[in-house]
Amino acid sequence: MNSNPKILFRLIPIVSLFSLFSFCNQANPINLDGSSSAAGVLLNVVLPNIIGAEVIPEGLPQLSSNTMYDAGNTYIDLTFSEQNPVDENFTMQIESYTTVSSPSFVGYNTFTLTANTGTHSIGFALNADDDNCLDRAGDKFSFRITKDSTGDTFVYDVTVKDGDYCIFESSAKTLAQLGGLSAMDNHCKNLAGVKGLPRNAAHYKAMVGALSTAYGDRDPGGSLSSTSFFRANKRYVRKQGNGTWVKVFSIGGIWPPSSDFDNPLIDSGQYWTGMHSGWGRFDSNTCLNGSESWTNSSSSASGTLGTSSVVTGDAAYMTVSSCDSSQALPFICVYSPN
Repeated sequence: MNSNPKILFRLIPIVSLFSLFSFCNQANPINLDGSSSAAGVLLNVVLPNIIGAEVIPEGLPQLSSNTMYDAGNTYIDLTFSEQNPVDENFTMQIESYTTVSSPSFVGYNTFTLTANTGTHSIGFALNADDDNCLDRAGDKFSFRITKDSTGDTFVYDVTVKDGDYCIFESSAKTLAQLGGLSAMDNHCKNLAGVKGLPRNAAHYKAMVGALSTAYGDRDPGGSLSSTSFFRANKRYVRKQGNGTWVKVFSIGGIWPPSSDFDNPLIDSGQYWTGMHSGWGRFDSNTCLNGSESWTNSSSSASGTLGTSSVVTGDAAYMTVSSCDSSQALPFICVYSPN
């Protein structure tokens, strides 16, 4: 009988497939518990590497965060799953980065995990790459931690976001339209969302001095702390009317600064502040109605105005306006996380 080689060749995969099904039907189930099955051990150890899930070796830490910020220092905690009865030494090194400037460790690239402890804090320093507060797509870096006593090592990947804080001016409003501190903050939050600014829009707030029993008092000139309106070691930036971004000022350990700003808070004009020239709250000049600032639009109340100047004092207080004024002025919105 004549046979057609082409037909035979096409039948081979089909026969192989049936053979595979037959073998599977006769196979016994595999125990995936690595403690009692050789196959389980193989799957538990090899399979994660096959599918791209890297396993951190025992004795090396988990990171409290995989997100870092430029324009300053970022600190994270290293959490170890086991505590050792003796001190353990570790070495770190930067492996690669896609950021404009190179990241570095704050302090030394080595650390000692004290005996019977399970956490250690490390810091990364990264310079600002621009004068905006927008994240750059693809910014990241990798660093390696090696346990000196065993040689165990692992490379950690982290993403980098912009560390600058944004400032912008609100819509122009008469005092009668301000509606108090809560309404002013809500206006900032809504505008931040419309502008597509990064981070949580709920943390954008009105830069005004205010008394508020219902909402909480505000003093933008208060001493720097983890909860102050302005924060230490931060750069504040804004987008100008011509579309370019500029740094307005940066804060070291003192606020307000003794030197002039780099750029004014707005392009031109005046804005509501409720502060004196030292940037503290000016209680009697916050359009105060009882216990709530920015709610009194009568001629008996007044509010202070700042102006578009790089002179620090003038930016907070240039003049006083009657709260029944019909002029519509903005106020300044600032990113200030809780």
